[in-house]
Amino acid sequence: MKRRDFLRTGIAGTAAIGLSPAILSACTTNDPLHDFGIISGVIKNELEVDPRDTLEKIAEMGYKYLEFGGTFGMEVSELKTFLSGIGLKPLAGGSSMAAFQDDGLQRLIDQQLEMDKKYLVCYWPWMHSAEEITMDDLKFAVEQFHRIGEACNKSGLRFAYHNHDHEFRMVGESYAYDYYLSNTDPDLVTMQFDVYWASVGGADPAEYIQKYPGRFELLHVKDAYDLSNRQSFACVGEGVIDFERIFRLRDTGGFKHLIVEKDGAVHGIECAQTSIEHLNSLNF
Repeated sequence: MKRRDFLRTGIAGTAAIGLSPAILSACTTNDPLHDFGIISGVIKNELEVDPRDTLEKIAEMGYKYLEFGGTFGMEVSELKTFLSGIGLKPLAGGSSMAAFQDDGLQRLIDQQLEMDKKYLVCYWPWMHSAEEITMDDLKFAVEQFHRIGEACNKSGLRFAYHNHDHEFRMVGESYAYDYYLSNTDPDLVTMQFDVYWASVGGADPAEYIQKYPGRFELLHVKDAYDLSNRQSFACVGEGVIDFERIFRLRDTGGFKHLIVEKDGAVHGIECAQTSIEHLNSLNF
């Protein structure tokens, strides 16, 4: 029996024996951090073959939130109904800084709102390859973050910025990531903190969380086999990153959602399963 069918049967049976809603709710978690999310890139290969079956499998594993772009070949209303039916909530989506220019920002806002997402994410703050980062690049990004954040707030969205390892290079007298955190308004900009890229970039994620409390509503949770290799992606729990140490700073960091990711996953369903099993085993 599939998990969703079991749950339907179980709920019906519980109602039949007269358990109250209060007792039922006491049996469920009220902790959103343990309602794990996943970004669709992990399961990209499977989604291209059979999106409905793939998303059902993700929901059956216990994932509650989905970060994604597009509609997997469905109409928007069709996808929203489908996700609601399997218990997956749209959470976030976005693009790179170039897409936020001119009328692109409003298009991106409209797309997130249409799918009932909560966050609009800038995944790449540069207007170039970021091989050479200047102070002008940092100042431009901060100006844009505030512009985007103001528009998101007016629309009922929250703006989040996602880092890579480039942000942990020195630009002038500080690291780029410190510059962003020190010069952005927390009411307008939150961070989607990618702990893999921070770690590979030579930073300690826990130290950043303690240094900038309350700034990290979203965490991209992905592991690394070898922190000296920037292409050493691992499924969560198969690498060397100490997630439990990071997650125990949940209140300090202001975490709201933990989102599983693995770049270039070949067997995405297996990776998703391994990752959520590891997360469920942690104490935080």
